[in-house]
Parts: sequence; structure tokens; C-alpha cells
Amino acid sequence: MVRSALRSLSLLLCDPAAFFEDHDSAATLPIAAILVIGLAVALGLSTLAVGSMLAESMDATVMMDNPNRPPEWVCEQHSSDMMADNCDEPAKIERDAGTLVSEAVTDYLGHVVIMPFILWALGSVVLFGAARLAGGTPSVGGTIALAGWAALPEFFRLGVGLLALRLALADVTITNPERGVAVLESALAPVEPFIAVATVLTVLWQWYLLTGGLEREANLSRGAAATAVGVPLGLWLGMALI
Repeated sequence: MVRSALRSLSLLLCDPAAFFEDHDSAATLPIAAILVIGLAVALGLSTLAVGSMLAESMDATVMMDNPNRPPEWVCEQHSSDMMADNCDEPAKIERDAGTLVSEAVTDYLGHVVIMPFILWALGSVVLFGAARLAGGTPSVGGTIALAGWAALPEFFRLGVGLLALRLALADVTITNPERGVAVLESALAPVEPFIAVATVLTVLWQWYLLTGGLEREANLSRGAAATAVGVPLGLWLGMALI
């Protein structure tokens, strides 16, 4: 079984068309779903890791409104009420900037986790429509599975992005929160080309993988499948690099 799994993996990486000739696309839907779920989990954990890395780079505090103190008008007009019991607390409190940054990043966790499923749904619709426009005969289940397989190359880009961010922030210390964005932009500038290259390689891998899958799934020629996949992926790559 292990040898068979390794052979299938090797075939998928080296010749996706041959892989999907041996494995019906629709039958691989559970594996595709696992890939998408795994990517969602990985993105969620990566978001927490990014928040932690940014927090470690901050060495400053900021003054902010005290959430435990009632508004000034309450303290002025209802000084004797129970609501005004906390009016003796300071109007401003000092917070660690790193903690605030980490909390801000964590607020996006839900959006990040759901994004792979949204892209899976959109990718399925686009891939099915592109295959039909190219004259193919794709099945709904098979197309959904293929769109899910596109999550596999994203693990490569995610890994490169995290490594690049870790290296970029290794020696960065932000002591002035007001200049935080400028400092981060300067620190990330040297690694941005590597992230861009990883993005291009990821999309090329997706194009190669989906071309082979759509060729078998929709009964298309290699050229027609490559065009059907390449046009939407090319638009996606253009938006990702802007």
C-alpha cells in the first residue's frame, strides 16, 4: 500500500494527466477536500504565527482609552450613580504595542480560515465554465475535485512566505509604533522578490496540475485544457502580483 501511494504521488507530481487517467477525478474528491481543509488549518496557524512574529518585533507601548472607565459625560452628569464607580480610573492606559498588533492580526483569523473554501467554490465554477467553453464535457464532481487539488501547491507558497517573513523580521525591533508600517515595509523589501517567485511557481504548478486533470476529466486536448486553465490562472496571478 505504501509503495502504491508513493507511486501515485510521484505520478501526480510528474505526470498529472497519467495520474488522473488512473484515478477518476470525482473519486479523488475526499482527498481534495482534505487538502482544502488542511490548507485552511495551515493558514489559520500561520496567521497566529504571523501575529506572534510581529508582536516579538515590537518593543513599545501606546496610550489608549481605558475601556473600564465610563465616558466623560457619564462621570460629569452621574457622578453619584453606580455607573460612575470607575470614574476614578485614568482616562488613558498604557498597552503593549506587540499585544495590540497580535490581537489585530487574530481578528482576521476567521476570514483567513474561510478563504480556501470560498476560493474552492469559485475555482470549481470557473474551471467548469472554462472547460465547457473549450468544448469539453466535465462532470460537476470531477471539476470540484480538480479545483480542490489546486490547494496542494499553495502549501509551498505558504511555507516560503512564512520563512521569508521570519528571516525579514529576525533583526527588526520597532520602538516607535507610528513608524511601524514604514519599518516593516523596509524589512520586507529584500524578501518580496522571493515571495513573488514563489507565487509564480505556485501558479505554474497549479496550471500544470489542473491542465493534466482537465485533459482527462473533460476529454480535451492538451492545448485546449492548458488554455482553459491558463487564462483564469493568468488573471489570478496578475492580481496576486499587483
